[in-house]
Formats: sequence, C-alpha cells, structure tokens
Amino acid sequence: MSSSNIWADFEVFKNSIRLNTVAKLQTIITGWSDQCRVNIAKSGKKQDLIDRMTRVMNDWKESNQVDKWLRAKAVLEQVKETGHHYAMPPDVTGGPYPQPFASSSSHKLNGTPAYLAPTGAGSSHIRYNPYAPARKIESSAPSQTVTHVKPSIRFKSSPFYRIDQAVSAVVECPESTSAMDRRSQTLAFTLTSEQISKLQAPNFQLRLFCTSSSWHTHHNTGFRTEQPCPIEFPATCEVRVNNTQLTANLKGLKKKPGTAPPPDLGSSVRENTQIQNHVNMVYVNNQQPVLHKKFYMIVNLVEVTSVDQLVEKLRKGKYKSEGDIRAKMIQTARFDEDIEAGPQKMSLKCPLSYLRVDTPCRSIHCPHAQCFDATSWFAMMEQTTTWLCPVCDKVLVVEDLIIDGYFDHILKDAPDAEDVMVEADGEWHTSDNKYASAGWRASHPLTTGVVSVVPVSPQKERTPKLTSSRTRQEVILLSDSEDEEEGVVKRELSPTSSYAPSSQPLPPFPKPASANEVIDLTLDSDDDELPPPPKPTHKRKEMELNPS
Repeated sequence: MSSSNIWADFEVFKNSIRLNTVAKLQTIITGWSDQCRVNIAKSGKKQDLIDRMTRVMNDWKESNQVDKWLRAKAVLEQVKETGHHYAMPPDVTGGPYPQPFASSSSHKLNGTPAYLAPTGAGSSHIRYNPYAPARKIESSAPSQTVTHVKPSIRFKSSPFYRIDQAVSAVVECPESTSAMDRRSQTLAFTLTSEQISKLQAPNFQLRLFCTSSSWHTHHNTGFRTEQPCPIEFPATCEVRVNNTQLTANLKGLKKKPGTAPPPDLGSSVRENTQIQNHVNMVYVNNQQPVLHKKFYMIVNLVEVTSVDQLVEKLRKGKYKSEGDIRAKMIQTARFDEDIEAGPQKMSLKCPLSYLRVDTPCRSIHCPHAQCFDATSWFAMMEQTTTWLCPVCDKVLVVEDLIIDGYFDHILKDAPDAEDVMVEADGEWHTSDNKYASAGWRASHPLTTGVVSVVPVSPQKERTPKLTSSRTRQEVILLSDSEDEEEGVVKRELSPTSSYAPSSQPLPPFPKPASANEVIDLTLDSDDDELPPPPKPTHKRKEMELNPS
C-alpha cells in the first residue's frame, strides 16, 4: 500500500472529529494516548479539544508518521462503533506499540499475523494495517469458532420482572464533576426478529437499566461484577428515547440507590430490524458533597409480573391458617410467665392506604399481629422499591411474606369494625363488645350483648329536680341605653335556663341617681365619705331677681 493511499482518507477522518460529543472526544484522546504515545490535554471546551486533536493529526501527516496515523484511525473507528476504547494486548512482534488484536502462532495469514501487513514495497519492517484484506487461514491445528457475547451487568433480582436477555451493549457514562459539568451519553441498539416477536406479548417490555461505579467495575478485558448491582441513575438526569422524553421516575429516594425501578422505554422504541434506536441521557452531578462516580447503561428485554399476579400467587402458596397463627401467639405469651401481657388494639385498616384491609399480609419474621394490605404494599414497592414493612420498618423479603389467616378471620367476623382489642392468647373483641371471638364471649358472659351507655350531664346530677313552678329563673340585664333615664335595670324571666336559683334572696338594687346629682369619678374607691350634696338652685334664682 503506497503512502498516498494511506493518507487518502485523512480529511474525512479529520472532519468527522467535529461530530463527536465531548465525552467521545475525551475517550478518543485517551485511546490516542495509549496507542500513539501522544499527550493531549482533555480539559476545556469542545472546540479546544478539536483544535488540539487536529493539530496533532496535521503534525502526523507532515512528518509522515504512518504508524501513529493507522493506530489513531483504529481508535476513531472503535469509539465510533462502540462508544468506548478498549486497551489492546502488547505487540507480539516486540514493537514499540501495542496491537489491537491478539494473535497466536496457529492463526496466521500466509505466515504473517492477520493484523500485520507491510506498508510498502520492499519494506523490511512489518507494520500494523487495520484495512488489510482477509486471507485464508493456513494452520495445521483445527480452527475454533469464537462466539462474541455482549458484556452485561448482573442486577439485583426483583419480583416485578425477570431479565430475559440483553438488547444492547453496556455503555459507560463519563463522570460529571459538578453541577455545571453537563454530560451526555447515547446508547444505540437494533432489535432482532425474536425480540420483536416477544414484545408483541403484554408481559414483555424493554427497560433501561443503569448502575454506578460504586457497584460495578470496568476492566480492560470487559466488565466484571462482584455482586448484584442496584438500579442507580444520576441524581439529576433526563432520558430521551428516539428524541422522546421519558417521564418515568428515575431518582427514587434521595441518596438511596436501588429505590427506583428500571423505566419502561414504552412505545417510543422502533420495532424494526432495519432501524436503529437511540437512548440519550443528559446528566449533571449536583450532589453535596460531590461523589465522583461513573454510570453504566444497558437495555434489557424483561418479562414483567403484575401486582395482581403477585397477590394471587401469595394467596395460593403462602396462606397461614388461623390455628397456626394463634398457636404461635400462645407460645409467645408463655415465653415469660412473670410478665403478663395485656390486650392490644389492632387496626383493621391498612397503614399504607388507610382503607380496610382486603388481603392481610405480613412477614413471618415480624413480631406484630398487625397486617397491611398486600395489594397496596406491592403497588407501592413497584414505584419505590424500599421493601420496608409499614408497621415495624424492617426490610422484608418477598419469599417470607404470608397471608395471615387469623387477621382474615377477624375481617370476616367483624365486617364493619375499624379496630379490635387482641388478648395475649389470641382472643379478641371490639371496644363496644359488638363483635368478639367465641372464646372471649364464653369467658365474659355478662358482656355478650351490646351495652348502650347513655351519657349523663354532670351538672344535671348535682342539680336537684325542681317543680314546674320553680323552673323559671330571674336574669338581670343591664341596659346601656341613654334614652332610658329611669329604667336602667330590667328583669326578665328565662324559661330555658338549666341553673337553679339561689336559695338566698337577691340583694336590693341601689336606687338610681337623680339627674341633678353629679358623680365624681376621681375619688378613690376606698374612700367611704359621700360626695357633698349639690347646692340648691333657688338661691341663684333669688339673686337674679334682686341684683341689688
């Protein structure tokens, strides 16, 4: 291959660099650093990265560094196809640069490794050529068929779905360092005919799974997971499927990975074997303090199980009879004979929905008799997977859940009760004794019927009964009318008063002051002296008649 043919597509690759995102540009720079031993800074804006990369490419062409250019093109193709750069094994020929594929002595192309080819006529040094044509393998050893399996991630199991197969490859999302560091990553996949056929059934879905580097590690040889990973999306992110925004809940509870379910990609997926689907996630790291982590996305085909199916399965296989529950309660009560347990109130309403329990459920390891509604619990766990008991806040295992026959029997025997009193031996009754167990009625014969208690007013108990002639009481009303000069005090009879009159007579009312009297309000209230009487007005009249 002549030198001019090697550089023929230089401008094409050079212009294609602008089509990459910042994350892919940084991945390409990392690949060039590994394969071409070039040092390019990865910080700065997108245009800064492009300028640095094109400058290095121009230097390679001017100095005719074919080795570095071929390796750089291989990295560009690798990132374009997979979105990642995988480190390559060392050169088997002892060359200064690692080669992109491993070789063995039994797999050669005309005596030369498949990834090596001379760069020109008469060249004594064998150089790497990724575009070398395929040649027939000549080997005495039998050929082996290599099956390429898409690397996947082992996620925690869930009763709501079962992963059938991986639809896409695992895509690494670069780390976002701050709330201002906006990152984006795109995942592409194409459905097969088998996958499209399964998606026609209502119980199959395509779901987006994501986890972080806190649970998953990435190695040069592929992906390795030491433990099942929880679902964890970036704290602030937006996902689009073929440019349609996904409205599902991706956050879950704050700083609690595994509390958000994998979202269903829905009808935005193109079910066509010839059309590629794109899932784009834009995210920032706004957690305080900042946690440095990468994220990994993958699309899986899952078989889902509905809430009604889970409840029905629980009813058929995990029903615990009333006798077994009561025997356990009696055994617990006899554990310490020195401690006598009293009755406890047990609500017949679900602590989650605050409605009457329909399917009483609890864990076999929970120490309480209080149950919650199975349908309400599963429906809530499907949205926010905390797996907590709403009564004692313990983490529950679905395999340990039971249908409580004792609680179910109370629901049937007390159809309109809201709560019951449960004795230590399992006997129960309502607070008004309207409903009760047979054992409790047998031990309380005087309270077998419904006792109606009429409340009595405490004031009526202390007040003697009065005859009809004395049920009227005098009420004193003070009038503030200025027009009534004489009738300041007015008495009325009140037939509706419930208070009995005092046995002692009322004190006499003081005589109202005449209009000519002057009341001095400046006098002390403790002063017993009466104000001086007003002067008579007839003397003044005499002086006016006799001025001299």
